[in-house]
Amino acid sequence: MIEIFRKVFTDVHFLGAFFQTVIIILLGFFFRRRNIIDSAGKKAVTVIVWKMAVPCLAFSAFMQDFNAADFIAGTQELVLAAVFYAFFMLTGKILFYKRGKSISSLCALFIAVGQTTLFSMPVLQSVYAGRESGVMFYVNTISIVFRIMVYIVGFYVISGEKITSGSLGPSLKKIFVTPIMIGMFGGIIIWLLQNVTPHVQTPDGLYSFLRIDKTLPALYLAVITLSKLVNPLAMFLVGLSIGESDFASALTDRTAWIIAVFRNFFAPAAVLAAVCVMQAAGIIRFTEYSLIALVISFAAPVSVSLNLFCMQYHKEEMFASRVCLVSTLLSIVSIPLNFVFSYYMLSQPFFSMVK
Repeated sequence: MIEIFRKVFTDVHFLGAFFQTVIIILLGFFFRRRNIIDSAGKKAVTVIVWKMAVPCLAFSAFMQDFNAADFIAGTQELVLAAVFYAFFMLTGKILFYKRGKSISSLCALFIAVGQTTLFSMPVLQSVYAGRESGVMFYVNTISIVFRIMVYIVGFYVISGEKITSGSLGPSLKKIFVTPIMIGMFGGIIIWLLQNVTPHVQTPDGLYSFLRIDKTLPALYLAVITLSKLVNPLAMFLVGLSIGESDFASALTDRTAWIIAVFRNFFAPAAVLAAVCVMQAAGIIRFTEYSLIALVISFAAPVSVSLNLFCMQYHKEEMFASRVCLVSTLLSIVSIPLNFVFSYYMLSQPFFSMVK
């Protein structure tokens, strides 16, 4: 374990990702706290991240050769993510059952749903710089379930509305008719169809005409450039959100700390343990990318999107902000530790065949 610690904390990519994350979050906090960037400026950054940068990142993750093994592994990752979300929702309900149905459901949601898009994605993109396509393939697959949890489960838990034919349609639209999902599913379609669509000669060989990374590299460069904005702008946006929070009340909120500890430490530890059991038993075979994508997706701090829902529907607004703040602060410690524990388990004999 000591050797793994040494390896992780001397790795240039990991250290670069860690310090980059911390510094940019602090800059966002400073700019918002001093009102150098006001709420209108924050909205502008949010639009760039959600409508331009993240869709390009989601699209580019699928610009790779198709093979059946990846398709099966991606499907397994999606199903496992759904199972883990359900498990953590149940865990949260049990943990806070004395608080009443409404509050216990909200606390369970905070425990289950981390900020995959604005935290896990940019962190993994930075740590695996230069070889990020493998891990981003899996985290983008997981993010499909993440959006269902936020925009369907989160919406109904926080708004208090009942599921009806009239309300389900708009919720589904919020999930699937968005730049991120359009970019993601556009990439998935190209990935799935590339072997059966007409091929053209490129400098790298024969490729489907849909593979614009090979057939139109000059155009695709714009996609790559925008995708690289995700890490700095997402972390800056997190810092802006922290800058709007009340530190004193957050740091003394016992429930916020309980949720944050479960979210940042228990959830990824449980995922890692389950993955290792499945690997050792030969139930499912994981690679470094598929394991890291799952663990870090569930190690992300509480979703900012849930906080925004609480503000929109006036449900425990201050409590939601405190939970997000504490969870985000804890992530500075929990994210490195989760990488260390994940790499340690990857060094064990039952993972040797996939290293």
